[in-house]
Amino acid sequence: MSEATDNLSLTRCVIYRCCPPNLVLGHTKMKDNHSIIGKEISQQQSLVSAYWDYQNIPDVKQANNLLLFAASLGYVVTRKVYDKNWQQENKGSKKRQQIFVNLGYECVNVSQQIENAVDFSLFFDCSGEAAISLYPHTFIIVSGDGNGEILIPKLQDKGKKVIIFARPGNENKTLKRLADGFYFVDELPKLLES
Repeated sequence: MSEATDNLSLTRCVIYRCCPPNLVLGHTKMKDNHSIIGKEISQQQSLVSAYWDYQNIPDVKQANNLLLFAASLGYVVTRKVYDKNWQQENKGSKKRQQIFVNLGYECVNVSQQIENAVDFSLFFDCSGEAAISLYPHTFIIVSGDGNGEILIPKLQDKGKKVIIFARPGNENKTLKRLADGFYFVDELPKLLES
């Protein structure tokens, strides 16, 4: 079996695992009845993955807007939001988590008690997906802190486009220079209008 065939098989395997269970893959078309009812998507269309550091940007009100923005760029295959507090028993945490779950996000609880554990977990997952994706792919990272300086070049070296959403006053200036697109999370409603 050739390396190209191996990579294609691996990519299909990961797409089946990462996408919603009602995703149907054909040889030339993909269809997801969950998010795009009745609309067929060509495999040539860019895939989009959204990775959100909720610890860094705790703004659940923008969760749906981010998905709408992502869908405007291509076919959304991954939606993950990371925090250390998803398993807390308080009412506020459960309510926020339920909002994300209802929108189709996977809430990733990061239990390691080391500094930047959420960043490391997000970067590991994001890099892993980029390494096996053979298609045009845009990665949306909702974070804005300096650790993104490591991730962005790794994704771009694999031919992926990177868009960063940060919080005003909490953004790393280098990310603006490195990313293919840089926005503040509170700009999402205006971006959807244009």
